[in-house]
Order: sequence, then C-alpha cells, then structure tokens
Amino acid sequence: MTTQNSRFWRRLGIILAVPLVLSYYWYSQRMVPRGGTTVGLAYGVLGLLLISFLLFHSVRKRWHRCVYGKTEIWLNAHIYLGLLAMLLIYMHAGFRFQDLSATVAAGLLSVVVVSGVVGTILYTVLPQHLRQVKGNLMPQEVSDKMNELAELIQKATQRKSPSFHSACQLFLEEATRRRVRKEKVPVLRRLIEQIRVIPAEEQEAMKQVVLLAKQFTEMHAQFRTRMRLKNLLESWLYLHVPFSVAMVLAIILHLFAVAYY
Repeated sequence: MTTQNSRFWRRLGIILAVPLVLSYYWYSQRMVPRGGTTVGLAYGVLGLLLISFLLFHSVRKRWHRCVYGKTEIWLNAHIYLGLLAMLLIYMHAGFRFQDLSATVAAGLLSVVVVSGVVGTILYTVLPQHLRQVKGNLMPQEVSDKMNELAELIQKATQRKSPSFHSACQLFLEEATRRRVRKEKVPVLRRLIEQIRVIPAEEQEAMKQVVLLAKQFTEMHAQFRTRMRLKNLLESWLYLHVPFSVAMVLAIILHLFAVAYY
C-alpha cells in the first residue's frame, strides 16, 4: 500500500538522482570516469556515507525506545535511499569494475538493494493475502482445532463397520494431502462407493463425519496457506540479511585494498 510517507521518499530519491545523473554526464564528457578521480572519489564517499546511514535501519527496528523517527519513515528511507546509494557506487566506479574487491562489493550491494525491493513488495502484498484468508485463529490454535476435529472423526469410527472406517480414513487423507490431485473423479468415486456400502444404521453418523471432515478440510487449507505465506516472508530474511553482512565485509575489504595498494 502506497502511503504519503513512501511517496515523499520516492520523490526525494528522484529529486536527488536527477542532479547526480546530470553531474555524471558532465563528468563523463570531460574525462574517463573511474574511482580514482576527484569526482569519482566524491561519488564513492557519498555512497559510503549513505550506506552507513542506511545500516542504522537494522538498529532502529530493534531500538523500540528510539525517538529518531518512526519505523515506517526509516523503512521508506531505507528503500529509496538504498537505490540512490547503488547509483552513487556505480557512478563512483564509472560503471566499470576492474578489480575483484570492487566487483564483489558492487555485486553484493546490487543483490542487497534488489532483494530489499523484493522484500518490500512481499511485505506489502502478502499481508493483504493473509488478511483475505478466512479465520482469525493463530497457527497453534488452528493446529489444536484440527487435532480436535481429527479426534472427533476417529471417535465417530468406534464400533463401526470396516466400510465406515475406510470412508473416514479417505476423508482425512484427502484433507491433508499437500498437493491437489489433477483428477478428482476417481477420489469422489471411491468416496461414493465407500458411503454406499455403509450400513443404513450408520448413515446418520456418516453425515456427522462428513460435516466434521468438511470443517477439517477448510481449516487445513487455511492453515497451509497461512504457513506458506508466513514462511515466504521469513525466508526472505535468510537472503537479505546474510548478503547485507557480506556486503559490509566486502566494502571494508575494498577500502583496505585501496588504502594498501
């Protein structure tokens, strides 16, 4: 969802990027752009300062008593200024990376920035899908409710015929199947055949089992959708955070290599 705060930082990023691009055009017309020139070093220093500023976002997320801006402000600044930092680093190198340390640092920076944009999209879109999933129960509560329904179905099979047991087992197997069958007709036929051979005195009990199985199936589908979306959000961190750490180490290595050689 686009907010007034995100629009502000997007516009600010564009306003800052335009003069930078124009300055780079002026610079490239007068000399070969590279990191060792005065202008190239200026781009590099600005990019490094911006990256250092953006790294504070990880501290701000865990510093609940921080009075320096709301978390939403830091997040939007992190996104759009991160894109600006990547532009500055590429301009610093003249869009040519001739040594290994610079190439690795720039590559990791690109991965971090792109993954940050992807993460922003995920954290914007997926929560909306989560809200669309029916039910307000927490995952553990849903799991407990599913176990309760399964126990009720199992109790309903006590002292029943083998065909009754087979029908109940088939209901549970289909409800908990991870992948939807491409052909549901054979499954429906098996269920119909199992229900038809159930004795007349057990038909009423089977109706109750059908209702329980329907609830179980719906709840299992909701639970599976919620966990899939939740795991997708969490898995993004396993990409963004390690690459961010690797980027910082690569930048330090590059600075050391430049100062040493």
